[in-house]
Amino acid sequence: MSNINQSSKPGSGSTGFLRRVLKVINHNGGFKILALLLSLLLWAGLITQDPSLTRERTFSDVNVSVAGSETLHRNGFIVTSNLEEVLGNVTLRVAVPQMQYQNAQAANYNTRIDLSRITEAGVQPVRISTSNSSYGTVLEVSPAEVEITVEEYVTRYRIPVRVQATGIAPEGFYASAPTASPSVITVSGPKSLVEPIICAEAVVELGSIPAREGTNRMAVPYRLVDINGNTIESDLLEITSESVLLDSIIIEQQLYTLKTIALSDTGLIRGGPADGYEIQSVSITPENITVAGSADVLAELDALYPENYVDLSGYSESFNRSLRLRDPGGLAYTSTSIITVAVEIGPVIQNSTYSNIRLSVQNIENGLSATLGTKYGSVVVSGPQLWIQKVRTSDVTLYCDAYGLSAGTYQLPVLCAINSSGETYSVDVTPATVEVTIVEK
Repeated sequence: MSNINQSSKPGSGSTGFLRRVLKVINHNGGFKILALLLSLLLWAGLITQDPSLTRERTFSDVNVSVAGSETLHRNGFIVTSNLEEVLGNVTLRVAVPQMQYQNAQAANYNTRIDLSRITEAGVQPVRISTSNSSYGTVLEVSPAEVEITVEEYVTRYRIPVRVQATGIAPEGFYASAPTASPSVITVSGPKSLVEPIICAEAVVELGSIPAREGTNRMAVPYRLVDINGNTIESDLLEITSESVLLDSIIIEQQLYTLKTIALSDTGLIRGGPADGYEIQSVSITPENITVAGSADVLAELDALYPENYVDLSGYSESFNRSLRLRDPGGLAYTSTSIITVAVEIGPVIQNSTYSNIRLSVQNIENGLSATLGTKYGSVVVSGPQLWIQKVRTSDVTLYCDAYGLSAGTYQLPVLCAINSSGETYSVDVTPATVEVTIVEK
């Protein structure tokens, strides 16, 4: 019994311990302050653990993701607005739990627009969507929606690639026509940009090709061109070849060695002109041909020949004839494939001597008479053979001209005249001069 009564005395057990603690706190100011701090810490911890307790936070210039672009393309549309500008000033107002306030970021709310629901072209309103998360609830999106411009999305196939060569090939070489790979491309994008395109144009500078014989390949940029030669350029255009995006065109060119070769006139002329006519000259234009080919082929090539010949049979006047150049094979280039043969034909010139022709004096003034110191002369006439053969001695006149001369003795030249002469001829008269005496009658 005594033991039981002792354990229930005042101040014993846990109750007594608490009373003693409170007595110490009541009589000690430092412990009072410590107790207050502990209470505040416990209160703060309870607040941060309670998700129902939130603080409002605003996020500016929020990054908005874009979904549904591929679906929009499959539906035949494309956005032509600058989405960075349209979506560049979005603000979120969010109720953030106290415990997440410092860690919350704008990316936690999945701010986005969905293009897959667009079903027509034109200016379309699109709602900006968000998602709630453990970082809080979105209270407001500003602006709630944006307007974007939509066009038809089209694809054109087999747009040709054209290569423009500028400059000149390295000295001593010939560059073949450049070829492009790919030779056609596919362009997809807004209808207003795709429809005007007529080709893709790549420019190759011949002077940039290494000076060596063989095949040269280089990647060059290209541009899309409309019918007026204007460049069509946009990030909204997709250029592909066999589903591979293109950033350049592969240009291939062959470089050949150049050589200048003389044109042979062997076998160029056959037959002869008509009787009484002869070939006076034959000229070929051009005299030399520039060709290009591999060095091995050119080493064996010393002359070029026409495919045919010029037949002169029966010709009595000059003429020109065009002939095609014979292809020796193995050449990549010839400066011309046509040559011009100029044949000059003229009469055969023949000499004929006419002797013992009596000399006379013509054009004597009235009241005067003349005597000659030499009575006869001879002449060598040079002229066309066919004409000379028809001239007789009786057609030839040798005379001196006394026109305007008064009485006296003169040394006059002997002149020659030939009847029925429509030809050009020359004469050599003997004697060249004679003494003429003129007296009054």
